[in-house]
Amino acid sequence: MRNSSPSYALQKALAVTRTPALLESVVEINIGKNTNFYRDARTIRKTPYLLYPAIITLVMAIPAMQQLHTVHLTHMDLSRMELYSILSSPYLIYLILEAVQIPKLNKFPPPKLRKLTLIAMSSWEGVEPLISQLADSLEYLELQWCSFQALHPLLYPPFPRLRELRHHQSYVHNTFSDRSRLSELFHLGSRITHLHLSGSFRDTRVAAFPMSLRHLSIEERVLARRDFWTGSFPRLLSLSVGRRDGWWRMEDRLRELPSLIREYFPGITSLQLDVQWSFRNGALVIARFQRNVQVLKLVIETTCGLDHEGREWTRLGHQEDIATPHFHESTLPAPLQSLRLDVIQSCDELERSVAPCTRWVDNDTLSSVTGLGGPDLKSVDVSFIQPERKFIPGRVLQRQWVKSIKGDWEIDKYL
Repeated sequence: MRNSSPSYALQKALAVTRTPALLESVVEINIGKNTNFYRDARTIRKTPYLLYPAIITLVMAIPAMQQLHTVHLTHMDLSRMELYSILSSPYLIYLILEAVQIPKLNKFPPPKLRKLTLIAMSSWEGVEPLISQLADSLEYLELQWCSFQALHPLLYPPFPRLRELRHHQSYVHNTFSDRSRLSELFHLGSRITHLHLSGSFRDTRVAAFPMSLRHLSIEERVLARRDFWTGSFPRLLSLSVGRRDGWWRMEDRLRELPSLIREYFPGITSLQLDVQWSFRNGALVIARFQRNVQVLKLVIETTCGLDHEGREWTRLGHQEDIATPHFHESTLPAPLQSLRLDVIQSCDELERSVAPCTRWVDNDTLSSVTGLGGPDLKSVDVSFIQPERKFIPGRVLQRQWVKSIKGDWEIDKYL
């Protein structure tokens, strides 16, 4: 029910609520208007008056939707009655609030929600009682682009079941005015196993990561700048390093990232790197410089194909293979056994990525001469992914190389 005219929205709401078969089959609801949340908050959160009948009709029917698991509300204001009705759903698992003005409730139904995402939220007065009520049941909490303004010191409840925390902090505004609140959140979520951090964390210090943490996702610049740090964390098993848009300064990163990762996360067995195609060999250097990494996954995004990426990189005057000069500086101890690539291509034919990637695997990664994958490598799995676009279905091609008992490499193709 997004961006619909008031009359059409009401027709859809009535059709759902008055048809038992439809009512029982609804699994996800999206209500609100897509817009830019950087605009004035009072403007984007004001629900159009003519949409009230449709919204109330649909929201009041939510508790009767037996298959409903997700509700996503966008750029609107909620009444106490509407919020209470949503939280009363006996089957709802996931609530997403995006630039929504929520009221302060004094009474809540029993907590059942397991997942909560807050995007571009600013009023802590309404959010605080909601989080406090849901704290005992939440297993997943996500904060994106929030900038909470509180009239009194922030108080967090403990999160005894929280397993995954995702926090994207704006480069302009901090999520919490008191930067120590992130450390407190780690302390109260003492059973967190998965932590995803992105955005700006300059001058944000945390006393320690949760002892239960096993999987960390972080942006490359946060790691390289040491925006916040806690010393070595040997308990971590899996590390994912992402990047912002733009080229990595690869020569610098080849000297910094391998030792940074090895020093701070010496126990990781799995490493994921989001890189440009031209940095593929450098990513192998980083992985093989670690002590225990057995699985490396590369996520590579391209617009028109890897062949175009290679030509463009060369045209700009950059060196195609920057990894080789750095190999002699590395002891390359990691027993890398599995290499996985997700090549995500937004347009043009996927075959434009398949051919150059296949050549790279055959000639550079598996070759007995160069052997960038190392002697312990047993499998290479590549997925070429073209996401679904308007009127154009998505497409996936797969290639797999497997080392036989005799030491020969065999290739399988999956269309």
